[in-house]
Amino acid sequence: MTHISKNITEGNRTLLVLNLTNKDHFCDKPLSDNQWHIMHANSLECAFKLLQEHACYVAIALISTASVIKVTHAIERLQSQFEQLLWVALCTDDKCITNRLTFCLTDFFIDYHHFPIDWEKLQHTLGHAYGVAIMNTRHQHCTADKSLNLLLGDSAAICNLKAQITKIAAADEPILLSGETGTGKGLCANLIHNLSRRHLGPFVVVNCGALPASLIHSELFGHEKGAFTGADKQYIGRIERANSGTLFLDEIGDLSLDLQINLLHFLEDHYIERLGGNKKIDIDCRIIFASHINLETAVDEGRFREDLYYRINILHIEIPSLRDHCEDINLLSNAYLQKFSPPRTHYRLTSKARQVMEQYEWPGNVRELKNRIHRAVIMANSEHLSEIDLGLTSSKCPTTNQDVIDLAQHRTDIDTELLLDAIKRNNHNISAAARELNISRTTFYRLIKKCKIKL
Repeated sequence: MTHISKNITEGNRTLLVLNLTNKDHFCDKPLSDNQWHIMHANSLECAFKLLQEHACYVAIALISTASVIKVTHAIERLQSQFEQLLWVALCTDDKCITNRLTFCLTDFFIDYHHFPIDWEKLQHTLGHAYGVAIMNTRHQHCTADKSLNLLLGDSAAICNLKAQITKIAAADEPILLSGETGTGKGLCANLIHNLSRRHLGPFVVVNCGALPASLIHSELFGHEKGAFTGADKQYIGRIERANSGTLFLDEIGDLSLDLQINLLHFLEDHYIERLGGNKKIDIDCRIIFASHINLETAVDEGRFREDLYYRINILHIEIPSLRDHCEDINLLSNAYLQKFSPPRTHYRLTSKARQVMEQYEWPGNVRELKNRIHRAVIMANSEHLSEIDLGLTSSKCPTTNQDVIDLAQHRTDIDTELLLDAIKRNNHNISAAARELNISRTTFYRLIKKCKIKL
């Protein structure tokens, strides 16, 4: 049952009263007389519905010794989606203030009151909670804006990227970041963590391509003392260190197939076992994956597990290359000039340098732009930086040669020929053709679609 004591109007304070005791009644008149608009919920589903429909920052939970587990479980569920809520406990029986209950009160509530209610004190607590909640919300918005400002650019591509990051950060599912080297996948992963509900937890980074193959299993999952030669003490792996926070797995395409299986099991079961151990360790962390290679191609080539690809590709963000937002080059250049210039200096780019920069292809993307400007500031003999100072000569400008091979199209042509020959040799039996090419039927059909083959 849902009950709202008065119509909720903009500018008034709204209070949720969660009553799962099924017997105690909360009289809201003393609060409604003081411009509080009360929403009553006697179930978790009802509370979710009310909070989705109305802006609310403060809530009261009626709690008794018998209902403590049920109520705290409901608050945990609500808090995961409505972080702004601050809770006040209203104890309904004398046995509420026990050691067991007092311990949980500090985890879920900012204060507690008991029956009979001292309405003046309760209103003071609620007013204080409301003020704190509003300040927290403003601080979160301010922090979010400042975090997004680290992602430089005013172009449509970057504005769209910021909007995607803001939206995806609010969820808690795995994320796949794809894009060329140097586009800022690490920065985007950090922003997502800072804007998420896990921002107070750890942000653990693992570059899968930088770790030796012999060590990466131990680095990710940890090991027990004596697990292998040289394991003279217990080691907590990166996944376990990311508990309650975010794990960023960069260059996920470089993981070996056997480690991909272990990672898939963790994504499905949410627990790990350290190497050499037999104890299951529950882990609650969000994982952000990144790859500069095309994982679909890696799947087709048998270098990446198809089931893992579909498991991590729930929320996908493609980070644009600098070529796709070249209108931001001037803004980026000015920002890096300001960052790297020594005090009391005014380094600037010549008009010719800016022209060459706009024509350059930037294969290393934003990272290359940043590094070229940094080097130029250090090595230049003048505060006016030329294209030569940046190392951008005419030979580096894009070619207009019409005979340059389009490698992507060339590969598609080869795939098309292989597929058609296999289909013909197997009398249009797709299963047989897929077996001959040593690929799955799913991969075979995806290649057919990619090559636009009509069966």
